[in-house]
Amino acid sequence: MTLDLEFVRGQFDQLADDPTFVFASNAGGSLVCNQVNSLLDHYNHHTRVQPYYPFSPSAEAGVAMDRSKRLWADGLAVDEDELTLGASTSLNTYVLSHAIGGAWGPGDNIVVTNQDHEANVGAWRRKAEERQAEIREWQVDPESGLLDPEDLYALLDDNTRWVFYTHCSNVIGTVNPVAEISRGVKSRSAARTLVDGVAYAPHHVCRLRELGVDAYVFSLYKVYGPHQSLLYVSRDMQDSLQSQAHYFLADDVSKYLNPAGPQHAQVAGCAGVIDYFTALHEHHGGTGVTTDEQVAGAHALMHAHEQALTTPLIDYIEHHADLRLLGKRHTRDGDRAPTIAFQPLRQSSASLAAALVAAGIGAENGDFYARRLIDALGLDPADGLVRISLLHYNRMEDVDRILRALNEALA
Repeated sequence: MTLDLEFVRGQFDQLADDPTFVFASNAGGSLVCNQVNSLLDHYNHHTRVQPYYPFSPSAEAGVAMDRSKRLWADGLAVDEDELTLGASTSLNTYVLSHAIGGAWGPGDNIVVTNQDHEANVGAWRRKAEERQAEIREWQVDPESGLLDPEDLYALLDDNTRWVFYTHCSNVIGTVNPVAEISRGVKSRSAARTLVDGVAYAPHHVCRLRELGVDAYVFSLYKVYGPHQSLLYVSRDMQDSLQSQAHYFLADDVSKYLNPAGPQHAQVAGCAGVIDYFTALHEHHGGTGVTTDEQVAGAHALMHAHEQALTTPLIDYIEHHADLRLLGKRHTRDGDRAPTIAFQPLRQSSASLAAALVAAGIGAENGDFYARRLIDALGLDPADGLVRISLLHYNRMEDVDRILRALNEALA
């Protein structure tokens, strides 16, 4: 079934603020769906007190927060005690590095990539250096920015403790085959795997057990929600975690990875993202009953539309003599997200991005906190790349306007 774009855009009031503006910076943070804003508004107006006490509105506040965690556990097909809601992915990875890194020592090694956002590089590197563990780098191809799983497997040995990599780079925009890599890592070592899903989750929220990963993290403010992050850590490794909670909460697994109190209203608002996916699924006649089925149904619709948006942009940039496209050069395999980064060869990234903005296109340039990737690609970190990032609420007419603006700016 074709995505009903009028219905979709009706769920995001911000799109009506300036109908002529093309928002093409979604990888930095999506718009917030109306379902989330309604929950935030209600919480802040009616239940903004310390939650979980047996009086109204405290009890109602706790119910609203618990609903978010339950819905997201169901949507990801995991258990509630395997999820932590934190303020950001950067913070969640920092906290987890302290929970797992204490077990590392001389002779151990970890693997990180130079494709990732620094949130999924820096915390692990710092902890490994502190514990005197070896850091091995799974490196991208310096021309395309892509990762080859065979290069990873060559880095593994009996002393590899963890492998950290991204589901989809916020610059390269190409999906790494996580389930395949998980099998490859586990067949060659005893290493655990953590995957950063920040740049992938806006396009596909996965059933996490199917990926075979030990931990997974992504930001809800890039998935139509409030400024929160979801961290999954599989139950079978929780006994090996060093609790980061207050000492008197050290036996409460739900608080292991929360060194501070949660942001109550933001947590309650996270349920609105699942409410939106459910509404999208049901509006299109979906028959899924469970939450994960409804989420999967919604994302099937989103994926088809996003592929249609991505294909003409990739084709244009790939075949333009004055542009260098990063990542996969086609969409035929269905693993190309509409996050498209490229280097202008005859002008600066900043000047081309400014020309797009002047044409009413909300694009951007920079390193996008993937500085190690920018260095590996041989780019000027002060200028970086131009990035156009779309989501399922963007229109084909938005793509047409982007292409016209690029033509004019490159003429």
